[in-house]
Amino acid sequence: MTKEILLQKLREMGIVRRGEITLRSGATSDIYCDVRMIFGVPLILNAVADEIGKMIPENATCVAASGYGGLPLASVVASRKNLKMIGVRDSAKAHGKSGRIAGYVPREEDSVMIIDDVLSTGSSIRETLLGLQESNAKVLGAVVAVSRTKADLPIPCASLYSIEELL
Repeated sequence: MTKEILLQKLREMGIVRRGEITLRSGATSDIYCDVRMIFGVPLILNAVADEIGKMIPENATCVAASGYGGLPLASVVASRKNLKMIGVRDSAKAHGKSGRIAGYVPREEDSVMIIDDVLSTGSSIRETLLGLQESNAKVLGAVVAVSRTKADLPIPCASLYSIEELL
C-alpha cells in the first residue's frame, strides 16, 4: 500500500473528528485525532508501522513506545523491523520489579527511536526521554504517526502525516 493510498484509508476511517476535546496536556482543541482506531484493523496498522519503519535510521537498535497510543504501534514496528522493544511508563510501578521500563532494558550501546501515535505538545515524548535517561542509551529521535503541531523537543521528531494532510 502506498503512503498516498494509506492516507486515503485513514481519512475514510475517520481518525480525525471535529468537536471540542481535552488533550493529554490539558489543553483543549476542536480537532481530535484518534490514531488508536487503526489498532483494530491489522492491514492499516501494519501499513502505518511499515511506513514509520522506513523512517527509522539503520543504526537504531531498538524502539521505545511513548504513551498508551505509542505502545501497540511501537510493538508492531519493532516486530516488523526486528528491533528490540522498550515500553516506558509515565511513572514507576510500585509492584513487581517496579521501575519505568518494561520489555527490553536499553544499554549504553543502544540507539533508540521513540514512537508515538500523535504529537500535540510533545509532553509524552519528553516523559519517555526522562524514563530512558537512566539507561544512558543514545536517543536518535522520535517518529509519530500524526503531528498536530511542531513541538519544541530536545530531539529530532518526524511525522508520517500532518493533521492538515488528514483533514
